[in-house]
Amino acid sequence: MLSMKLIDWFKKLGKGKGTETKLSDASVLDLIRYLENCDEGCEEVFRALDQYAEIEIRKEDAALLMPLVHDHLETCSECCDQYEALLDVLVKASKTSEM
Repeated sequence: MLSMKLIDWFKKLGKGKGTETKLSDASVLDLIRYLENCDEGCEEVFRALDQYAEIEIRKEDAALLMPLVHDHLETCSECCDQYEALLDVLVKASKTSEM
């Protein structure tokens, strides 16, 4: 399963030395910009999921070959769920065709 870097980042916020973790204004703005653009990225990633999954099945480094898709899957649980479902179906289909 792919890790969820964004969720991990939020969890780490509460584990600072003090009771309150301070973020720079730039970090907050970057996060807001990212979240605002997430939906647009989902459409592009959805169109590339089959290609990304096929690269994974061939045991190639999909993260290296398609870094933007990889990064999006790391932070978007909806796209990650769709990818994992597609990958599961493709893996089962490839095992069936090998028999």
